[in-house]
Amino acid sequence: MARPRADDYLEKQQLILDRAAILFARKGFAGTSIASIAEFCNASKALIYHYYQSKESMLYDMLSTHCELLLHTAQEISKQPDGNSEEKLRLLLHKFMAIYVSARAKHVVLLNDLHWLPEKQQKQIRELQRKVIEIFKDLVRAIRPDLNEMNVTALAMSLMGSINWTYIWFKPEGALTAEKFADLTADLFFTGINQVQGTPARI
Repeated sequence: MARPRADDYLEKQQLILDRAAILFARKGFAGTSIASIAEFCNASKALIYHYYQSKESMLYDMLSTHCELLLHTAQEISKQPDGNSEEKLRLLLHKFMAIYVSARAKHVVLLNDLHWLPEKQQKQIRELQRKVIEIFKDLVRAIRPDLNEMNVTALAMSLMGSINWTYIWFKPEGALTAEKFADLTADLFFTGINQVQGTPARI
């Protein structure tokens, strides 16, 4: 008979993920051991292995849940019946910046350590990322339906890049809040996208 899970199993598992993400972000996946994770969690290695069979399983859980949160957030906004595409894209930037600030370590790990996963799991994570990118592209396409696919992709990736790498310099405690930066990014994007030359009509 299987041993029942403790009532706080998921809570403790999430705590381990959160603490491991901090170490992965600081030292890199390769530079972090199960022993150091256990020490950082004030727990034994045996307890860590009770929740995760390996560092790789921990990394996969960490990245998949993070990307699923991003995708779920993007899907909810894109499917809202109210608001035009510009309003939805602005809201998307606000929501993503809030996630990036609250889950900074996991986002750093996503950008830097995905390659340590087995190829099959990498593909699963990249598929979640691809779906997020498609939502950004759909909103850009709705704003400028006259643009060709190459320009739509370039604009969407440029916009995502402007917030994806904020962990390098952005200070949540600074005068520039995540909300203000999201609005600044949106204002610059909407000003710039109107200057992009559309696809010439075919004769």
